[in-house]
Amino acid sequence: MKQKLTLVIIAFLGLFLLFYLMEDHPENISETNYWKEDWNAIRYNPPKPEWCGNLVPSFADSSMVFRKLSRGWNAPALFTVTSEKNGNVLVYEGNYNVKNSFSEISVLKTKLIESATDEIKKTYCLNEFSPSLTVSKENGKEIQFDSEKQLLFGKKIGADDGRVAVAIQNEIIAPYQYIIEKFRTPVTNFREKAYISVSEGFIEELKFSGQGNLVQVENRAKKNQYNVYVNNWSRTTGERIVLPPDVGNQWENVAKGLKVEFYPDEAGAPQFPSLPENVNPEAILEVNISNGTKIKLSFFPVWESPESKWRPVVRQFPSHFDESITWMKEESFQNLVNAVMKVKSASRYERPNQKIQ
Repeated sequence: MKQKLTLVIIAFLGLFLLFYLMEDHPENISETNYWKEDWNAIRYNPPKPEWCGNLVPSFADSSMVFRKLSRGWNAPALFTVTSEKNGNVLVYEGNYNVKNSFSEISVLKTKLIESATDEIKKTYCLNEFSPSLTVSKENGKEIQFDSEKQLLFGKKIGADDGRVAVAIQNEIIAPYQYIIEKFRTPVTNFREKAYISVSEGFIEELKFSGQGNLVQVENRAKKNQYNVYVNNWSRTTGERIVLPPDVGNQWENVAKGLKVEFYPDEAGAPQFPSLPENVNPEAILEVNISNGTKIKLSFFPVWESPESKWRPVVRQFPSHFDESITWMKEESFQNLVNAVMKVKSASRYERPNQKIQ
């Protein structure tokens, strides 16, 4: 009799421990995939002031839509971020925050899947005021986001600071909190500030036209024994010549160093004027990257504020999308022009004879 009683007590304690671990300590549950889908769009909505969760640091205050634009099996996808302010729709290339969001949401990992109850929702501040992410397989101009694919984010779960409570339809899951924590930053921090971002491959062609000049170079880079691309620049306009390595590399480095100084909706930006629709660019820089990416930068007439001189720029990814206007320092533009002029006036490069070892 005592032996049976002991077995019953042990079984009861085992069940109690199991439910305790599952209900209160999701960090002890094996991680699983809630879904594994190839989403093409993500919509972010900020929390409303009525939300009872932690609002410090503050979230991005504007809604955003991320899009993934596939370009075929041999070319990396392009990512865009669209937002709206004062009735103006702004579109820019998305940076690593946008790319990571697609990776994290497409394979959504969780340590908990439970039925949603009113008590759980109240405890973890899961309601219509919560910050949310909604996903879609569409990526066109007008996207119909399905409310059944909306993730409402709440408070952190228990002692596991790396997990956050999320309500999706009638279920509660516990994904990593960094999925939503990255949105505690301004909208501008989701945009790619480098005008020419080379994440893979190398720049194989640069072309500058404007201010009475047309200069073009090509690069036949090859990998060395350390698997690093070594440039081999040639000028293809005027007299076709092989360029000294430092001359071609300088143009490449200056081009890669061009960065957005201000967005029109950025806090602290000067009161930039609107760009007239009929104004023509003063110069154009076209860039071809070996992975198939083509970038076109149009530089418009300079504008001077009391503090500095600024150059309006429009970046385009031909046949894919055009960005809204951005502003860069005039000094950066002049550095680009100087690098181009060095290429234009360069003499033929004579490679030194290599001794056979």
